[in-house]
Amino acid sequence: MAKVIIEMSMSLDGFCAGPDDGEAFPKGRDGIKHVFGWLSRAKEEGSANKAEVDRMYARSGAYIFGRRTYDITNGWGGSHPLKGVPLFILTHEPPAPETVPKGDSKITFITDGIESAVRQAQAAAGDKDVVISGASPSQQALDAGVVDEIAIHLAPSLIGSGIRLFDNFKGPILLEKVSSTDGPMATHIRYRVCR
Repeated sequence: MAKVIIEMSMSLDGFCAGPDDGEAFPKGRDGIKHVFGWLSRAKEEGSANKAEVDRMYARSGAYIFGRRTYDITNGWGGSHPLKGVPLFILTHEPPAPETVPKGDSKITFITDGIESAVRQAQAAAGDKDVVISGASPSQQALDAGVVDEIAIHLAPSLIGSGIRLFDNFKGPILLEKVSSTDGPMATHIRYRVCR
């Protein structure tokens, strides 16, 4: 069965989105570009950053996002950067079908919670990983006990405000470090969730 992995970039002080994130500033303002800079530069580097991107592309079988991310990105215009990977969007109410952008990505809206989203994403992912991205879905998944691993791409920056990845969940949760690699713009750390 597919592993369920929280995978996010964040600043050293724990922020995965800066202040005032929205359509004008999809990741927020004030320095958050440095948190995700490793990702956009990885293709031109022969480093650990590129190895992480290559791994993500090879291992990601389905993604789970929250409605906020979907709205801020305008549904990625219907085509998430990992083309063809199915997307599951957690929401209380799906958007009107005619407003959902058409593209390469199959987008499914999930209204009955994170556990349902994980089951459906695992079925779609086959033997690849289910990747959960975003603060709210990640926190819900931790609370539900459905996370196998956490992959953090830690950027050498301090943001000071915005949305923290691990702000609201029931703890404590014990982790075991699986790997750590250092790239020029981020340190990539993987943890296994101990049960």
